[in-house]
Amino acid sequence: MDQSTLLKIARFRTLAARHGRAFDVVRFATDRSFAQQTLQQVLDTDNEDLLLAGLSLMDALQMVSVGQSPPAAPAPAVAPEPAPPSPSKDRYIGRLR
Repeated sequence: MDQSTLLKIARFRTLAARHGRAFDVVRFATDRSFAQQTLQQVLDTDNEDLLLAGLSLMDALQMVSVGQSPPAAPAPAVAPEPAPPSPSKDRYIGRLR
C-alpha cells in the first residue's frame, strides 16, 4: 500500500472517530472485507467531509471504478405522448407599449 493511501486511511479514521464511528486501522489496511464493511457503515452519514474522504479512499483502494458508466436503463413500455404543437412564428401576437 502506498503512502498516499495510508494518509487517506488516517484522515478517514480521524473523521470517523469525530462522528463516533472509530475502527481498527491495522485491520482496515490488511483485511479487504473488513474495509468494505467499515466503509459501508461509516459512509451512512450526512457529513460531506466524511463522505468525500470515504469515496476518495474507496477509489484509492480500487473498490469502485470512477470511469465506469452506469448500467443502461430499460426501455419504457409505453411511448410518451407527443408534445402539443408550438405556436406558429408567423402568427401575430400583439405589440407591447
